[in-house]
Amino acid sequence: MKQFIIKKPKLFELIDKLARETTVIAPVKQENFTSFAPITSAAEIVWGAPQTVIPPKQFLYPQSEDLLAYEFGNGEARITGLNAVKERVLFGVHPCDLNAIGQMDRIWAEKNPDANYLEKRKAITLVGVDCLAPCSSDAICLRLNGLDPKGRFDLFLTDIGSAFYAEAATKKGEALVEGLRAPAKAADGKRLTAVQKKRTALFDKQEKKLLPKYKDLSKLMKANIDHPVWEERGKLCYGCGSCNMVCPTCYCFDVQDYMHVSLVKGVRSRVWDGCMTEEFAKVASGENFREDRSHRLRHRTYRKLNYLYDKWGESFCTGCGRCVKACLTKIVSPLEIANEIYSRKI
Repeated sequence: MKQFIIKKPKLFELIDKLARETTVIAPVKQENFTSFAPITSAAEIVWGAPQTVIPPKQFLYPQSEDLLAYEFGNGEARITGLNAVKERVLFGVHPCDLNAIGQMDRIWAEKNPDANYLEKRKAITLVGVDCLAPCSSDAICLRLNGLDPKGRFDLFLTDIGSAFYAEAATKKGEALVEGLRAPAKAADGKRLTAVQKKRTALFDKQEKKLLPKYKDLSKLMKANIDHPVWEERGKLCYGCGSCNMVCPTCYCFDVQDYMHVSLVKGVRSRVWDGCMTEEFAKVASGENFREDRSHRLRHRTYRKLNYLYDKWGESFCTGCGRCVKACLTKIVSPLEIANEIYSRKI
């Protein structure tokens, strides 16, 4: 990891230049919320709150994506891929979303690597920005180890006053600020430490407490598969899947074929799907393996705090709080569920 200092005017000039030469995607204001979108100027960027509704994973794993086209003729089938990959800069990504992208990188590269995701990921330069205040009242990133970006970026920026303290984790990150940067000095490191200490104290004061220890979350889930919390919260669930749609680490999808009326050509697409919806676990015979909403809520929570935690060694809830904000009945918070189980051990 290499550390630099970049003066703010220089960085803003770089962003303006990049926006003229390539696609730069960053958080921008949209009515009363923010969303990731292509920008034309650094002046459009929202640096802190409010948090974006949809996480930046949409640029690596789109909500709807054509995977291939096919056409029949002369006794054979011709298949062509549809995804043209362009170089882009994904700017202003908060630590919780950097961690989520890092986790998605693992998932999509495992066993049967997904070229559609991995090619897009390779073509993106990932620039993170540290959160100096909670970007959402529902955020629990400090509690679930999502505030530390863990080197999951090309370049990471922390506002230390008149300049940004920049950390480059890759050659791509170093090259992005070539000619703008100055080596970080010991005094700059002290300013960074002071900013981070103040930030952490603020997050600790404002975020809801996690009662069990972070390292014990998986064990807690395993021991409480029949806890009444699942039924109590599950009966309030609408099964709408909103929590799945806004989660930065949900990656389930459905594959659909759209055949042209001529029956000689078509397109195969994939779309986001979610385990909280009624149809998700239904099979062709009509059997539904998670018909009860309480079972679906438990499954979703176990994916975040048990199954994938055991497999990869960290919570797959990075604490962004989007699911809580999206949930109409406010039942899905992994932290609140863990606290309730811990407080009411059976």
